[in-house]
Amino acid sequence: MLKMVSKSKKTVSKMIVLLLATVIMLSACSSAGNTNTPSIGGEPTSSATQNAGKEESKEPVRLSILTTHTNSEYPMKMKVADDPFIKELSKLSGYDLQYEFLGHAADFDQQLTVRFASGNLADLVRTPSIEHASHPGAVEEGIFTELGPLLEQYGPNILANIPQEAWDSPLVSKDGKIYAIPMTTGLPASKVIYVRQDWLDKLKMEQPKTIDDYLAFFEAVKVNDMNGDGNPNDEYGYYVRENLSYADLFFQEFGVSPHAWHVVDGQMIPDIIRPEMKDAIAFWKMLYDEGYVNPNLFTNSGADWSAGIVQGKAGVWVHEIANYSLGWSPGVYVNQPDAKVDVLAPPTGPKGQGGLSLRTNGVGHVWVIPASSKNAVEAIKFLNWAWSEEADNFFAYGVEGFSYEVKDNKVNWNQAVSVGDLKVNPSFYQRIINVRGTGAMHDNVIEMSPDKDILRKGIKIAEEAIIEHDSLNMPALEAFSTNPELRPGDGWTSGGLFLDMFAKVVTGREELDPAFDHFVTEWKRRGGDAAIAEATEWYNSKK
Repeated sequence: MLKMVSKSKKTVSKMIVLLLATVIMLSACSSAGNTNTPSIGGEPTSSATQNAGKEESKEPVRLSILTTHTNSEYPMKMKVADDPFIKELSKLSGYDLQYEFLGHAADFDQQLTVRFASGNLADLVRTPSIEHASHPGAVEEGIFTELGPLLEQYGPNILANIPQEAWDSPLVSKDGKIYAIPMTTGLPASKVIYVRQDWLDKLKMEQPKTIDDYLAFFEAVKVNDMNGDGNPNDEYGYYVRENLSYADLFFQEFGVSPHAWHVVDGQMIPDIIRPEMKDAIAFWKMLYDEGYVNPNLFTNSGADWSAGIVQGKAGVWVHEIANYSLGWSPGVYVNQPDAKVDVLAPPTGPKGQGGLSLRTNGVGHVWVIPASSKNAVEAIKFLNWAWSEEADNFFAYGVEGFSYEVKDNKVNWNQAVSVGDLKVNPSFYQRIINVRGTGAMHDNVIEMSPDKDILRKGIKIAEEAIIEHDSLNMPALEAFSTNPELRPGDGWTSGGLFLDMFAKVVTGREELDPAFDHFVTEWKRRGGDAAIAEATEWYNSKK
């Protein structure tokens, strides 16, 4: 061993010489690279500073986002590239955000169907559910990225801020795997009844509390020219939107809801086939026959419905309290300078107090990341930033120096800014481009709103009007997979058998008793019995 060391001495000496030469050369290169030379300001510029500069000059990752304009004028007409809010959100988050706005409600669903069919998708796609009718079978076909592992690694803020019941939702997860990021509603419930208070005042009527009170108001609206346009026949007591969307009045008052399931005699039964539903349908037929609802209630699209309200066609209507400042505050009513709006609780009926919203898990819509996206990790990182405190002010007040300023630790918020000739409603940054859900109902936002009194009143009404049911977090039933027309619900989810029967009876094309009985029989025959068995098994296993 000693001989081996001795023989290596020359080799080691040569290695030492080479190492010394390398160190000297590196030092020279370092000096040439200005490691210790003064900067323009006289301070030495470190290699760390140089590297940081190189990182800052790197182009931000471009993320495409597909969402809805929610029927709001600004995102429908603006130029996305010129929008200061998306620019600021890109700057704050460090991403080049490319928003694309599809239509609203049924239009959004149709356009989303086309996009999924064509494969023309974004890095982040907003959808009502991972098993929505716009993309049937998407989970099973591997169209969505499974997000659990990515969330564990890159989404700590997301996991910390979204409650477990939201992750358990069938809108978000299936078979124990997460396929979507929830957009939270911000409130346990949001639906209220809006009423034209100026019409009540003009008629010298109190706010209605019972079904009979509502009917008296509807009759008065019917025979008086409430909007003053010279036509007493273009106003309706209850103004209804297509497919029973936001038509939540006069169901729960009779003990049922088109959306709910309840355990009856040990079985999970949808309210749409329960005998009590006949009482609700008979009442709706009376509303139609008396002219208390608009005759186009089954075809009155979202845009036409909104336009009709602001034109003064509605005595009462149902919508979200969060939309008061956006769509229903007094200044929006055409040629009606004295318009005044208030919010009401649902009336008392034969089966007690009515309700407006099913109890939910707090999930509004969800974000999915298509498997075709090459930016899944970056999309999660962006959403993780969006759920940080750093993003709070933006999703509440918009762009600092434009829509709000901070002085002496106090926010001064301007809710009436414009971009060019277009007014920007706060809902644009609070809800439409807010990937978290909604910032409109945050306590600090409400406190600064000129509408805070009616907003707080509406929040209380909505929470007290929650409908309890036995189907919370029930997954999509396999029995409905080939017969979606059987699904209970409103809007796109009714889409078939119940709504068809309801429309025929209400408009007088069929008699109630035979039509309802035939509907129940047909519903069960097409797969309803299997759905009841499946729902009952789920209830017994989970509850």
